[in-house]
Amino acid sequence: MKSIYLLAGFTIVLIIVIFSILYFQGQNIKKDDNQVKPTVINDYANSSATVSYMAEGEVNADELHRSIKITVSKDSRTIEILAGFQYIAINSKSYRNTVEAYEPFLASLQVAGFAKEKSNPKISNPEGRCPLGNKYFFTSTSIPNIPNNLWTANCSGMGTFGGNLSTIQQLFQKQIPDYSKITSGVTL
Repeated sequence: MKSIYLLAGFTIVLIIVIFSILYFQGQNIKKDDNQVKPTVINDYANSSATVSYMAEGEVNADELHRSIKITVSKDSRTIEILAGFQYIAINSKSYRNTVEAYEPFLASLQVAGFAKEKSNPKISNPEGRCPLGNKYFFTSTSIPNIPNNLWTANCSGMGTFGGNLSTIQQLFQKQIPDYSKITSGVTL
């Protein structure tokens, strides 16, 4: 009789252990589902989100200093030639845009690392850095959970930007049909 009680007790403990394991595994799955997933920026193609790229020239005389800025949204693509360290627009041109064109552009930026931030940048503040070279700035608005202001330079190892500079430059430049014509007289 004792062996029947012992077997019944063992069976009950075994059932409790099995249900506990299954229950806690289910809890772990639920916790994984609640983790923050990376933002997919092309999900914001039909919103007020904007992305910008700016190339800034070397530190020189205010009269000679130039920058080129391209801003893209679902409705427009704009290029600006900026003068001086006050970034005064001396030439600009806008083109219409569509959600259908903006979505693959954002997806391409995502793949190229537009929002990729270096984990431990050597130098995070661009002020005074790479004075004889060019600096590149990447900004976004209305896209949550991504860095909205990254930078790099053509001096090695500088900046917070961790994406593919060449690809992203080309993607922005290709948004402006007459980019070469508009920037032909600009020396960075």
